[in-house]
Amino acid sequence: MPLVGFKPNKARLIVQQENATVRVMRIATARDDDVLLASGGSLQGLVAVLRIRECSDPRRARAARATGSIVFSPGTDAGTGVRPARFQINFAMASEKFATVMRLVAAGRLPAKFFVDVSSRPGALGARSFGYVSRSGRQVKFWDTTRHRLLPVTSYAMILPVEPREAVPDPWDAGEANPTLATSPATNMQVAELADDLLVFQSETKHLLNGLVIAILVICLLIGAVNLYPLFR
Repeated sequence: MPLVGFKPNKARLIVQQENATVRVMRIATARDDDVLLASGGSLQGLVAVLRIRECSDPRRARAARATGSIVFSPGTDAGTGVRPARFQINFAMASEKFATVMRLVAAGRLPAKFFVDVSSRPGALGARSFGYVSRSGRQVKFWDTTRHRLLPVTSYAMILPVEPREAVPDPWDAGEANPTLATSPATNMQVAELADDLLVFQSETKHLLNGLVIAILVICLLIGAVNLYPLFR
């Protein structure tokens, strides 16, 4: 089953009281994924519309043989004027997926790209309604629009744009990344406070050393007295 890619350009929302909500998008065939038509031309040259219908019953969606359909409408010159050929893609989407697309479009963003898997039907002499043919020594996709204007869509895949959120800057990292914060000049008040701290530290260290020296002398005197006591006994 050939896979065909499309890109949405515009979107509309149709809400009706008695019918399911429908998301309508104007689409264009992907530049790198064209399909030749039996009636002439290719899909890239046609105006196209995608209609996505919400399917609230998952059991019904699983029981369906096809997800949707792709319909070709040939051009006419009757009535008010010439109407060019066009095609339309229809498929149903589960409620949770449909809600995701709704939120995306409501935010002013469209799917980046989507693909549909088109089922081919065998025609006369075993020819396929949608498949591959050889043109100029290469395989290209081909749709027999003269005999099969409607084809089933068996599956779809939609690529939704996702932009990562910007990380919140950490003040600690910002401080390490900015060396000017650590090398900024100190004020007179900061220098005076630092000098006071040094004087206090020096005084405390001096008193501690004096206490240690006195303690050592007392210990030495006690040891000497203990050693001399037997001599004078």
